[in-house]
Amino acid sequence: MEKFDVIIIGAGPAGLTAAIYLGRNNASVAFIEGKVPGGKMPEQSKIENYPGFDLISGVELSNRMLMQARENKAKFIFGNVSHIENISDHEKEVTLENGNKYLAKVIIIASGMKNVVPLDVVNIEKFNGRGVSYCAICDGAIYLSKPCAIIGGGNSAFDEAPFLASVASEVHIFVRDGIIAEKKLVDDVKKIKNITIHENSKILELKGDNKVESIIANIDGKVQEMDIKGVFPYVGFKPATSFITNKEIMNSRGFIQVDKNMETKIKNIFAIGDVVEKDIRQITTATSDGTIAAKVIGSRINMD
Repeated sequence: MEKFDVIIIGAGPAGLTAAIYLGRNNASVAFIEGKVPGGKMPEQSKIENYPGFDLISGVELSNRMLMQARENKAKFIFGNVSHIENISDHEKEVTLENGNKYLAKVIIIASGMKNVVPLDVVNIEKFNGRGVSYCAICDGAIYLSKPCAIIGGGNSAFDEAPFLASVASEVHIFVRDGIIAEKKLVDDVKKIKNITIHENSKILELKGDNKVESIIANIDGKVQEMDIKGVFPYVGFKPATSFITNKEIMNSRGFIQVDKNMETKIKNIFAIGDVVEKDIRQITTATSDGTIAAKVIGSRINMD
């Protein structure tokens, strides 16, 4: 069984930062990710608040972090974690869904968050991947010159809208409980001619045979059918912690509780990034978490 000093679960900005620091400290590091590395960053068409860059795409920033982690000898293992076992203070076992197992002295949980599915929309799960997508940057090109809809009134919805509008024939944003996105994002969206914002409105049902062909929506109290081929829900996120069996390290909402060193109640199991119980979740706060955990872990490994 392959063994590492540190195994990082997740390859978002927090996990990749930790991998960079630990690799530079000559620790043997592996990071496990079952999707495109970068966490939520690849889903952002542009990032304008990351220090050092006036503007950079989420894909490019993700790739830069990934390359730097690999240059510092961190090993990328593709897969999804099934569960982790705390064998002892200095030995942990990580099992993947494919059955592969790995050992580590320390585990860092950097699994981030996953999209909330708006289950009140009829057929939302039925059409997942066949007209329903949670990433406009990833799948927007599929809907070239086709009408699309976005569900949500927060930053994610309004951040994705301009890119989707650049490929789709028209974009309809359905906002049920009021717009909460940053003013600049909203102002930018309002300038785009092929985007329509429907406040006090919601999508009730998706219709079609093998893929989404239309939607039933309630717009200002009037129910109507609309020709929509792609639906992008952005109604929030929840922590990606389903693989954690020890619920004592989590709060009632599933976020992981840590101390000032980013360590959980279990010795040598750390958690960083959006999966942690906190008030502010940004790329910069994620990289900060990764730095703190890596420095603490690095000093321990050097003392062993």
